[in-house]
Amino acid sequence: MAAAVLAVAIAAPVHADPNPWPNIRLFEQLDPLTLTVPGADGLWFTAPSGQNCGIWGPGSFACAGDIPGAPPGTTAVGWVAGDRAVHYDWTIGFRMPKTTAAAVIAPRSSVTHNGTTCAVADDARTYCERGPMKFMIAPEGTWITPPWMDLSRR
Repeated sequence: MAAAVLAVAIAAPVHADPNPWPNIRLFEQLDPLTLTVPGADGLWFTAPSGQNCGIWGPGSFACAGDIPGAPPGTTAVGWVAGDRAVHYDWTIGFRMPKTTAAAVIAPRSSVTHNGTTCAVADDARTYCERGPMKFMIAPEGTWITPPWMDLSRR
């Protein structure tokens, strides 16, 4: 009897939102120059939830700070040129330039730089994408593109 109950519990599907990504097509496009920091490469902004975020180099993107829902001790999420997938671990913060943002992106606004777009949704979610590579930071958790989006498999 216990085995049957266990089998049912294991077989029960997890119903996660299959598409948590916001539709940013109609968001206001910001002038990239408003997010530059003198002497620094790329664009930099502070997420509504306090993370320091940037797009630099050939489209690398990341946010550093408290990453909701990430493993303990995780302080950054993103994709750096050459990575196989979006991820959070100590290497993102290490490879992210030590630039501090001076601007905040308003809700329903986005900015694009070197093929990467970052945006802030109505509910203060911070979202970044470069082709199939995506992440979204929200108060209740952080989403990253699933492992099958790994660029090494393309």
